[in-house]
Amino acid sequence: MNSHWFRQNKLLVTLTAVFVVVLGCEIWLLWKHYTAHKQVDAGLAAEMQQLQALQNYTPTPNDSNVAVAGKNHELLAKFNGELDSRLASITKPTANIKNNILFAQHLRKDIARLEDRVKAAKISTPNNWRFGFRRYTTNVPDKGLPNVILAIGEQLNVVKKLTDLMIESRVEQIYAMKRVEIEPLPPGVGRGGETLAPEAIKFPSGKDYISFPFELDFACRASVLQGVLNRIATSDKFFAIQFLTIKQEVVRKQPDEIAATDAAAAPKEEDDEDDHKKTTTTPEWEPRLRVNMRLAFIMKSSDEKTDGLLNEMGLVLGDNGQLRAKEKEPKR
Repeated sequence: MNSHWFRQNKLLVTLTAVFVVVLGCEIWLLWKHYTAHKQVDAGLAAEMQQLQALQNYTPTPNDSNVAVAGKNHELLAKFNGELDSRLASITKPTANIKNNILFAQHLRKDIARLEDRVKAAKISTPNNWRFGFRRYTTNVPDKGLPNVILAIGEQLNVVKKLTDLMIESRVEQIYAMKRVEIEPLPPGVGRGGETLAPEAIKFPSGKDYISFPFELDFACRASVLQGVLNRIATSDKFFAIQFLTIKQEVVRKQPDEIAATDAAAAPKEEDDEDDHKKTTTTPEWEPRLRVNMRLAFIMKSSDEKTDGLLNEMGLVLGDNGQLRAKEKEPKR
């Protein structure tokens, strides 16, 4: 009966099937167009949002905007002029002694003054340290190297400045203060770990400026370290801190500190027998910071002065800005 009905209504069934297929295709196409429409709407909304941002934050040029731009340009030029003037004053070389004997005399006087100041401030330093200039305790720089003598004199001024600011900040101990070895060492003589290699010198801007690195190794309290950093930042010399490492160490408390602490903490009693009590000397320990800092002293120079210094040091400046030893000329 079903097959008979199907044969009788074959055309109707076929038309119904075709209608369902066409309807499905129409629905699918409609959904596809709807999705594309939503994507276009989202893109237009994003473009409109960007347009509004451009209109709000970067308005089209007008008389007011042009006036502001001109004023900003004038302010920037004024700021650059003040910066150049300030930079020239804090990077200007201060050493002016080229005579090796005269320099040695000034060096001994300055080192003696620094040692007296460090001793008066009760700052511990290595034995026979000489602030990184022990090489010149019994020797004088080569008189044929005037540019080298000037550079060493500039280093001496920097060492005095760094030592003074550490004394003013009340650091507790100075382990080392390393400078670059400027004068070439005699054959077979090493630096001994008290100075840095000459190749550590850098040139931030061609040969217009020279950057002499210094390494400080000292111990202090956290509040004192803040004072050291503040004094470096506000110094009349141009320093740039390159790296800073901090470790915590524990040291024995000084006897006078222990006595002061006990006296402040002890209760006041009037009994005579309390005057005969024996004070204990139990060692007490306290934390402090061990600081290792490398900073660069940047000094104004010129092509002529820089070339003269490098020539006396036996170095040349490569195209990559790195120093290397000058190649020896072949013997004829």
